[in-house]
Amino acid sequence: MKIKNSESSLFCGSSNFLQISKEALGNKQPEIKLFKIELSQYSNIIDVLLKYLSPQEVLRAKRYHQLRDSNRFIICRSFLKILIAQQNKIDVSQVYFEKGDNHKPYFPLDKTLFFNVSHAGDFAIIAIGNCELGIDIEKVDDHFNYSEIIPVVFSAIEIEAIHSSEQSRPMFYKFWTRKEAIVKAIGTGIDEGLIRLPVTDGFHNISSFLVCNFKNVRVTSFELNENHIGSLAITTNDINNDSIAFYPNPTIEEIIGLI
Repeated sequence: MKIKNSESSLFCGSSNFLQISKEALGNKQPEIKLFKIELSQYSNIIDVLLKYLSPQEVLRAKRYHQLRDSNRFIICRSFLKILIAQQNKIDVSQVYFEKGDNHKPYFPLDKTLFFNVSHAGDFAIIAIGNCELGIDIEKVDDHFNYSEIIPVVFSAIEIEAIHSSEQSRPMFYKFWTRKEAIVKAIGTGIDEGLIRLPVTDGFHNISSFLVCNFKNVRVTSFELNENHIGSLAITTNDINNDSIAFYPNPTIEEIIGLI
């Protein structure tokens, strides 16, 4: 929900989201579903996944100069379409996307459904839910020199938190993914306002202008695995972390069987 008053609430924290097994699928469905995709597991069925893409999406895949980037797009886009089709109980061929005023894609046949995709290294993650949301994951790179980025992106308080942390590099990536997830949720993209978004742990009262007049934004950081850090931003306080869960991906057999 968007409001026009001058202040919004932004909360940042960390959590370990639930992992739902296939055996538990009959229980209550989470309100936000997360899907972790190990890209290399699907590189041998690219030809199958291509069949789920529209001619325009196939052309987009071919524009990538690197085969790795092309395959990543094919895997992520086909998975997104399959997951949306399953959620709406429709054929994958009925899933297509349009872009809103902020250039953020949406599924026009179900405007109550929101989604976002992020990738890093050999992993991608898809978030699907019932509110505007943003997801970002990053691989912790021990050789990346982020010293020049810090003063451009982070406030003095955030810089102090990074430098004083016993795990300064993971802290950098945690703060970075939080800011990325926020701007993806509100649909603004990275700009000079990034430094003004506070992402230290706790509640922050901020100008509503900074978050496109959303009243509440909540960001939860998590560890995807031992060397990937992620953050999920949602634009409501009505969903708690118990209603956010990693969901099992469709199997390769199921994907092939949908053709």
